[in-house]
Amino acid sequence: MIKVLTSFDPLVNGFKFINRFELPGLSNLALPGLTSAPISLGNIVYGLCGGMCYSALDYFHANLPVPGFASVDEVSLHLYNYLLTRQLNSLAGGTLLKVISWMAMDDADLDDKIIHSEVPSLTAALADGTPAALALIRVHGLTDPTHNHQVTAVGYDFDMDTNIMTIHLYDPNHPGELPFLTMDLTNPARGINLAQSTGEPLRGFFMTDYQPQVPS
Repeated sequence: MIKVLTSFDPLVNGFKFINRFELPGLSNLALPGLTSAPISLGNIVYGLCGGMCYSALDYFHANLPVPGFASVDEVSLHLYNYLLTRQLNSLAGGTLLKVISWMAMDDADLDDKIIHSEVPSLTAALADGTPAALALIRVHGLTDPTHNHQVTAVGYDFDMDTNIMTIHLYDPNHPGELPFLTMDLTNPARGINLAQSTGEPLRGFFMTDYQPQVPS
């Protein structure tokens, strides 16, 4: 068994609140000419997974504790703005286009890229003690790219008897947990059975171009 773990601890270096931000609904919206009664749109829920991963890595590299807010409702405006800025950073430099490109690929092509490009780069970074930001491809085809996700890889195991690789994560959707990805490298030509322990669909992943920034 090969075990590699960086010093990034998701329970310590990850944010305590979940990646679920809500915008107040437009409760008194009336549509002129169509209805005189107000229409409630409820709350618009969205995520800042990339911003949370990049920000957590920023605090980690700066040797600073993450702000200890326990819920999204407690998050300060200052931190929210920082998360939003880092969310945009996480999608820059061609990352969003790469997400869309990978969504269009079939599973066999994704498996090939993961085995020959992403796994070597990721294991090298983790062996060097460097956590890595990952884009997770969850959906297939020309659909909404926000259905995908971003996480931080903090270590990996490789069982030489079963050829199963496990990638340990900080996942903003699962604060206070230790989720992981698994893949079977026995015969990649027949598929790698990529899966996430928390049950969400998963087709592929790639490292994004995270660059450390000192938290303001």
